[in-house]
Amino acid sequence: MKIPAIRTRSAYRTAAFISAVMAGLIFPANAWFRQGYQPEVMLREAMFGFFFTLSVWWYNLLGYPWIIKQVYKAKNTLWPHIGRILTTLFFSFVVIWLDERLQILHIDDDLQGYVEREGANEFRAAITASFVLLIIYFLDILTRFHSTQLENEQLKLETSIANFERLKQQINPHFLFNSLNILKTMVKSNDSKSEEYVIRLSELYRSFLLSDQKEIVPLAEELKALENYFFMLKARFEDKLVVLQKIDLLDDASYIPPLTLQILVENSIKHNVVSTEKPLTVELFRENGHLVVRNNLQPKRSVEESNHIGLENIRQRYKILSGKTIEVEQSDAHFTVKLPIIKGLSTKHEAIDR
Repeated sequence: MKIPAIRTRSAYRTAAFISAVMAGLIFPANAWFRQGYQPEVMLREAMFGFFFTLSVWWYNLLGYPWIIKQVYKAKNTLWPHIGRILTTLFFSFVVIWLDERLQILHIDDDLQGYVEREGANEFRAAITASFVLLIIYFLDILTRFHSTQLENEQLKLETSIANFERLKQQINPHFLFNSLNILKTMVKSNDSKSEEYVIRLSELYRSFLLSDQKEIVPLAEELKALENYFFMLKARFEDKLVVLQKIDLLDDASYIPPLTLQILVENSIKHNVVSTEKPLTVELFRENGHLVVRNNLQPKRSVEESNHIGLENIRQRYKILSGKTIEVEQSDAHFTVKLPIIKGLSTKHEAIDR
């Protein structure tokens, strides 16, 4: 990933203009110090400093890159840097030589006060060119640093998107597999609610498909889908399962990864006894900026080995989306999971949500 060209060009052009203005101020100040206040001399020195510095910048930003592209193809060696320094000094001396011969920007009398007038212009050219080169190399370092930072951020974002897609691909087949198993059981037992179950399942899965391209969905949308899911559960377990849904909609800026609540409810059923003698109670409510899913703990004696798709999936999705972590608490009586509520759509969410 490259640093934006407009930003790079703008930085170099700004530096070129500022350094040219500085030279346009320093050169006449030097003439004032050497010869006293002479407006004509100071004006010529100001023009000379300004345009000479701009010409050195022009060579480094346009001339030298063109030359090096034509004659030198290798990279990551010292020779291009050495060539830049030597050719910049040579270019500076050529400009000075032409100016001295043609008397374009100043005349010889402007150099009065120097100990060695013959080499005064060359000395000023070398100092000014060196100053420009220092600025250019400093900007090059900043540009490379900024480019590296952008590449790292882009890599993190692409990794997050890839991980999230992998997590999403795990959820829907997992949920559908469990739902079809429930439906199979109902059909085998000639349950009268099996037809309604199919309708609710289709509506629920339609909502999943609509949100398939989203990493987070409004809490209101998630709760609406949850109603269909609760119907499906009650159709199977009847009074053996008690669901206390107490989550209210306080605002429209609350978001949650899709299927999160369903996965937690499903896990509570998977790992606990659900019977007439031991009904399972699942509570859903708000608490201190979290959505809480809690069930009474009555673990099965033999539970199939967990493949960690559920809880770990939720943990990873929250980490990718918001950098927040879910809280898992277990006591002798309850198993509790606290989900941070994602408020609004931050820049990170917008970058991932396509």
